[in-house]
Amino acid sequence: MKKIVLFVTLFFILFVSSASAEINERAVNADNPYLTLNYGASASWLTRIIEQNERSNFVLRDFLPGLYFTAELQNIKFVTPEIRLTAFYPLISTFNYVPQLSKTPLHFGADFFAGARIETGWNVFRMNTGLGLHMFFMSADRWNYLNMGVAAVAGIELAFSYGWSLLIDGFASIDNGNLGTNRQMEPFDITYQYQTSIGVRYSAKKRNDTALFIPKDSPQIILDR
Repeated sequence: MKKIVLFVTLFFILFVSSASAEINERAVNADNPYLTLNYGASASWLTRIIEQNERSNFVLRDFLPGLYFTAELQNIKFVTPEIRLTAFYPLISTFNYVPQLSKTPLHFGADFFAGARIETGWNVFRMNTGLGLHMFFMSADRWNYLNMGVAAVAGIELAFSYGWSLLIDGFASIDNGNLGTNRQMEPFDITYQYQTSIGVRYSAKKRNDTALFIPKDSPQIILDR
């Protein structure tokens, strides 16, 4: 399972990079779709619950910092489709708030989101919301966990310059947490996850009409969107 996840992650990065170059090369005018790439830091709070009848529920919580990479397809009417991949490291794990020390530190998590957003905004500030499919993999001492479900995303975008934007996002997902090797011996009744991220986008194609920092001696240009 670990080798499959690593292979899929590497293939995704290579595929998106190749597709980005090809699509952007074809985008010779403002009407053609083109790809933009976002990247930055992310953090995830994963909660899994095993319900109990005669005592308090078993609650497992994990905190995972990581890095993300997103490919967005621009110039699509009404929505902005995206594919997002995040690599995580399981840093802190607790069982009913009691810290759990890992026997082996070589674990990782991989998060995949595919969906679409709608955008609105004004001046240098924009907001967006969207829905999509969510998949999460995490290796651990006992099991390799695989979760699948749906996620909602909301974000804000701040235009720094004509080409650079600051991106802040929040994700929330509800998943089936019993698709991994835990499904028979340790099934979960409830699995959900929160994520937040901060990153940037630079694009020579998707230009900001207005921005916070514009050189005073910058010549007037026609923005190519």
